[in-house]
Amino acid sequence: MFRQIASLAAIAGLATGLGTVDAGAAGKKAELPQVLGLVATKLPVPLECTDGSCTGFFSAFCLQEQRPKPNEGHVYDAAGEGDITMVVEKRDGSIAEFSAAGLLHFESTGAYTSVRISMDARRLASLDAKSVSLTVPRRVSLLPRSEPTAAARPSAEDLDAATGDKRLLAEGYFENGAPRADAGAVLSRLINLLPAEGYAPKAVRDGAWGKAASPASLKAFSPEGLGTAREAYDRCRAYADQGYKVRLRGCLENSHDKLMKILNDKYWEGDAGF
Repeated sequence: MFRQIASLAAIAGLATGLGTVDAGAAGKKAELPQVLGLVATKLPVPLECTDGSCTGFFSAFCLQEQRPKPNEGHVYDAAGEGDITMVVEKRDGSIAEFSAAGLLHFESTGAYTSVRISMDARRLASLDAKSVSLTVPRRVSLLPRSEPTAAARPSAEDLDAATGDKRLLAEGYFENGAPRADAGAVLSRLINLLPAEGYAPKAVRDGAWGKAASPASLKAFSPEGLGTAREAYDRCRAYADQGYKVRLRGCLENSHDKLMKILNDKYWEGDAGF
């Protein structure tokens, strides 16, 4: 299984031929948004495949408090030790797993608390796929691009944030099985069960919790985390059912972002020694 970027040397090698930051771009480099960390997933996260693209919502966190947050659509490149795995359920019921290295596109949702990960659905044509999911391991980070179409050589500061002590420390805040971390993960699962655009029909809204709180989820996540996520789901569903101009998915995304920001604040406060 290939690693997305197996070492610092590999990251530097990736930049060869893709363009490096020259003196004229140095000022622009200083304005790049924050390096992000991807939260490891306890269970595969399903992608929604429409219009030739398969896309999912994934929890993230900021590794650089002083840098500006990313604008919506800012493109990132994966870095770090982990290799994201693509899990394909075929139409015959069998399951196949592949390295997703080189197949994924990463972009910000407009906050440091989440990203969209997508892939070209045509990649699945030969696999007779019924559905596709992604599994994110620990220690995957995202480096911001200076240009959308080409990765630049990352700075030493960004590499340290993506792969060094700060990234290791983050595991204790975002991947430790604490109630807030688990609630964020369950909300992420709920979000991916709802359409990215438009309003979800009532039947879809009502059935989302049952799918998110599957037997596997009940084993993977703490009761407290599940309870917090359920409270957010019930509140957001009530708004949608009562005719408020709010999408269930959008409301859940707001709840997810609030939880992740609390965790990020705690991480930054505990990060003072680095």
